[in-house]
Amino acid sequence: MSSEKFRPYIPLFEVEYPLVYLDVPSFLGSKVVRDKNNLKECDVVFIGAPWEGEITWGSWSGCQLAPMHVRRVSLRYGGFIPEFNIDVLAKYRICDYGDACIDPDNQDKTFNNIYRKVYDVLEFNSIPIVVGGDHSITVPVVKAIVEKGFNPLILHFDAHYDNLPSYKGNKYARCCPIRRIIEDLGVNPDNVFQIGVRGPRNAKISKEYADSMGVHVYTIWDLRKGGFTKCINEIIEKSKKCDGVYITICMDVLDSSAAPASAGDPMGLTSYELIDMLVNIVNKAKLLGMDIVELYPPIDVREMTSHLAVWIVLYTLAARFLEEK
Repeated sequence: MSSEKFRPYIPLFEVEYPLVYLDVPSFLGSKVVRDKNNLKECDVVFIGAPWEGEITWGSWSGCQLAPMHVRRVSLRYGGFIPEFNIDVLAKYRICDYGDACIDPDNQDKTFNNIYRKVYDVLEFNSIPIVVGGDHSITVPVVKAIVEKGFNPLILHFDAHYDNLPSYKGNKYARCCPIRRIIEDLGVNPDNVFQIGVRGPRNAKISKEYADSMGVHVYTIWDLRKGGFTKCINEIIEKSKKCDGVYITICMDVLDSSAAPASAGDPMGLTSYELIDMLVNIVNKAKLLGMDIVELYPPIDVREMTSHLAVWIVLYTLAARFLEEK
């Protein structure tokens, strides 16, 4: 059989992929679900949350375009991970549940729409994979997980604490979600890990809040000084007392060389370091869900950051089956 018959070598122009809207294809060419009752046929569900709220620097970032870009570049890939000898697409029934409806003038309405989409997925015991959007979208996603009855261990990969009390009077701005998860949703601060924090774009009050609440913080300095294994082991041990892990990844946790379409903070994780951590954690702890946020397509280079988002998802999903090698 010729190689053209195998994903990912099939030329795009020879394949008709399901469309989510207009000419935007589904994630990984998966089935598009429009009726929530059909979610029962899915193990993993991709959801777009194209929301950009309060701007904290400069003008709009374009993060609301990320779901579209991630979907498009995902068509480059099959699901086979040669390092693990695992075909993700053979292990999971993956589908695309479209985007949550966004009202640019109504954050409450938008968040409720995101919450509803994620709750639909959880009702069928599936794993939601949400691509934002700015980091505030994590709040309605975690709200759905908590209100479904889960006690999640929150793994927050980010260069920043994102725990300010408010920004420009908006306590649901992109720099506030961790405080909202703790104070509004009742997540135990001892069940929150902040990983990769670094740099002078953090406020002193953010560190003071994390310290006072007993949040587990691993700065980039902690990790690089021998703390990767310590952090992973602590998360795995802590996860045994929870229902699973919820992973939220701000793309600026990565070094700007790996994720040019992020906030551009130097000294970040390499793509290998991030994915290696995710694989080691999800291999031992149940994955409740994941979001990837703060990806800015207008400033990307050859769509490197969108491609990396797809790799993050595929490797994280593959981790569950590592023992079957």
